Amino acid sequence: RSSRRGAGLLFVASAGRARAITSADCWVGGWTPEVCCSAPGAKGNPLCWDNVYTYDKCCTETQEGIEFDLRRRNFVSDMVRRGATVHFDIRHVAGGRTGAVASRALASRSTVLRVPSSQVYSLKSVPASLAEAARRHNCDAHAVLALGLALERVSTTSTLADWIKLLPITFANALWFGERQLQLVNQTFFAYIVQNWFDDLACMRRAADEIQPSTWRGRPAGDEDFRWALSVVKTRGFAFEGTRESTMLIPLADFLNHNMVASARTTSLAEDALSFVATRNIMPGEELCIDYAQASNLEFLVRYGFRVEDNPFGGRQFDLGGEPLQAHCPSYILRYDTPDIVENAIVDCHRQARYLSFEQQFGTLQLHEQLREDRYIYRAVEEACQQLLSMLEAPKPLSEYETDGRTDGITSVLVREIRAERVLLQRCVHEFHQRQQEAEPRPLPAALAEPLAKVRFQGDQPLPGAASGAAGPSRAGTVGGRAAGRDADAGPTAGRAADMQFQGRAFGDRGYSETAGQAASEGAAPFGAAAGASAMASGTSRANAYVRAHAADSPGTGSGGTGGRGSFASAVDRSKMDQLLQKLRQGASLV
Repeated sequence: RSSRRGAGLLFVASAGRARAITSADCWVGGWTPEVCCSAPGAKGNPLCWDNVYTYDKCCTETQEGIEFDLRRRNFVSDMVRRGATVHFDIRHVAGGRTGAVASRALASRSTVLRVPSSQVYSLKSVPASLAEAARRHNCDAHAVLALGLALERVSTTSTLADWIKLLPITFANALWFGERQLQLVNQTFFAYIVQNWFDDLACMRRAADEIQPSTWRGRPAGDEDFRWALSVVKTRGFAFEGTRESTMLIPLADFLNHNMVASARTTSLAEDALSFVATRNIMPGEELCIDYAQASNLEFLVRYGFRVEDNPFGGRQFDLGGEPLQAHCPSYILRYDTPDIVENAIVDCHRQARYLSFEQQFGTLQLHEQLREDRYIYRAVEEACQQLLSMLEAPKPLSEYETDGRTDGITSVLVREIRAERVLLQRCVHEFHQRQQEAEPRPLPAALAEPLAKVRFQGDQPLPGAASGAAGPSRAGTVGGRAAGRDADAGPTAGRAADMQFQGRAFGDRGYSETAGQAASEGAAPFGAAAGASAMASGTSRANAYVRAHAADSPGTGSGGTGGRGSFASAVDRSKMDQLLQKLRQGASLV
């Protein structure tokens, strides 16, 4: 019996050795530690292993994984020697994630990371000759920063060399998509990202052609260097001042992963350093995360090249024109995790804004007037969702992308997310169409929505309908994107992938998803209703005057109104998007 038991133990041991992970198992097919063992890790990254749970040990037990981790530790130590404060380790954890893990107990508001300005790369760091060449071609600020980073990559004396060696050499965002993947994205409401990012690349090439060869301080940068550098800026940049020109690259900060419930945030921008602090008490070994965005997985894939597990957000954030007070309410964002599709707090803020605007002009609303205002909002959201749905038109059925024998990881994920987006938008259209049939207004919170409460006093005059003691809901995400993931006193917020300057509407500490104003900075047309005038015609009844004054305010008109918020899409923006869509529908390439 003991002999048989010993044989059994020997068999188990042999089987364990047979299942040991080797370099040959891990680092084939283009997989590298820089891609799969760097933040955010393999999980959700289509460039990494199909089964991240099986291959976790690639990052911890193979020679390549161990050497990469050692280089990363040495880099952190060097940053500390040069003045940085770092209270986390960068580790690979079970489940395919790599990120910043607290190395000690941290109290709320205590420093997580402090990087001296001398270790940050910004537009001020770009050599004048490169910056001037880029500006002569009207290159975007991100293209200018990326041009400088490309120079650092090819330079033999770059001060960023050790950090650059830790970065992936390829990415999975739209700049690296193949023809079929671009074809899919070009038939979605994120087509403008593809257009603008490839325009940035083209501008970088034109500027580089004017640069003296001696400027490169090594080999001349080529197309792959430009694409790599622009990807780094788009996926790892921070914009502390909410502008593209303030975009900067902060070594070590780019290892902070995304979580809807952030445990770290940025602090006010100082001249000598950039800092991140804890949002709550943190235990040793706990991962430190910031909130990148309220964005769909489709947008995460296009911009960053990964998807977020259990992500509740879908569609694309949008604003609907109307009354000026609505500008203070959060943007609309669709959600998978609620039958209401849009958080009631967001819709209620817009309802209250329209009620207040009415009362400013005409006095107290009657019940039927409240119902009319609500139906305006519901109809506008329905038509906005219908417009977004109409833009998810693949050139051929999605199933053909899965069965034509050429399916890859990125294409499969894109198809799955586009299919999910269609279902969500169909639910949105149905939900807000049904709301228009309701015979009575839905209940409203007794307190004024927080964004409106903040502006309830204009000069010494309170806004009509706002009780002087009214308190808005809690700031922590209860009214949507404005305060999501930030403390009430967060101060200037860094936008990750600084093409997403943070205006408080969508992307949290690392970026933003376009709303009406923000999308225009990348040439995107917003969607929805145009705002109209709000003047009252004299000599008419209150209700008739209001209806006549808002005739141009009906949803879906596409006109560029002049009142308050302005139009949902200006004529220039709409024309540009129409031209882009026409180009895409004709099958023209954007590359």
